[in-house]
Amino acid sequence: MPARARIEVLVTASIPERIWDEIWELTRTYYETERAFAEGKLRESERIALFRSGTDQSLVGMASLDTHAIEFRERPLVAIFTSHVLLREDHRGQNLVQRLGFRTFLEMRLRHPFRRIYWFFDTFSYKSYLLLARNLRSFWPRCESITPDWEQALIESLAGQIYGDAWQASRGVVIRSGRKRLRCGTAPIDPALATNPDFQFFVQRNPGHAAGDMLVCLCPLTVRNWLGIATRALSRARRRSTLIAQPIREM
Repeated sequence: MPARARIEVLVTASIPERIWDEIWELTRTYYETERAFAEGKLRESERIALFRSGTDQSLVGMASLDTHAIEFRERPLVAIFTSHVLLREDHRGQNLVQRLGFRTFLEMRLRHPFRRIYWFFDTFSYKSYLLLARNLRSFWPRCESITPDWEQALIESLAGQIYGDAWQASRGVVIRSGRKRLRCGTAPIDPALATNPDFQFFVQRNPGHAAGDMLVCLCPLTVRNWLGIATRALSRARRRSTLIAQPIREM
């Protein structure tokens, strides 16, 4: 099992060139894109979270991070926006994205104790979408229910501001730029997912995901959802402990 990774969150404007080199090496492992384009987009974000592991503290994952304190239809709220989320396969299951989310949630809760807090993000990977279905008890869009009117309007408002003309409200997706897409084999489809309703929903809602179209999602960071995340995290931790504790059988 790999060592538990640590999280560091850096202000984008203060990131030194050597770290941008690391970010690019990780990015090009998963994306077909140009450095100038990918880095230019990342430099627009407020902060970048880096996941590091091992004695050499190598970069094993990352995410761009922005927070928006706004008032929408007379309701004050905070939207935590993440994008460019990458994580090496051997470090999945460590709840790194969830840990980053909870850390950011606490920061925003201290700053805005009475505002509702939402997680807003985009994805062209079914794995990121399944993270919602497997961990959260309420999120949108989802296969079991229609997105409520207020939440749908919030999605459209935030997406319109962030993505501009690339946002296609009728489809609920951000159309591909043609300059960034997942590399072939980055998110191979497990045949066991063929009948998974959440996987089927993602593919139906975002048929152009392999070419770079992104589905936009919204999650209320409520006590109910945090309980769901905590329950799943404990379950994964128990499974990992069981695997570590199992004796090695001689051949």
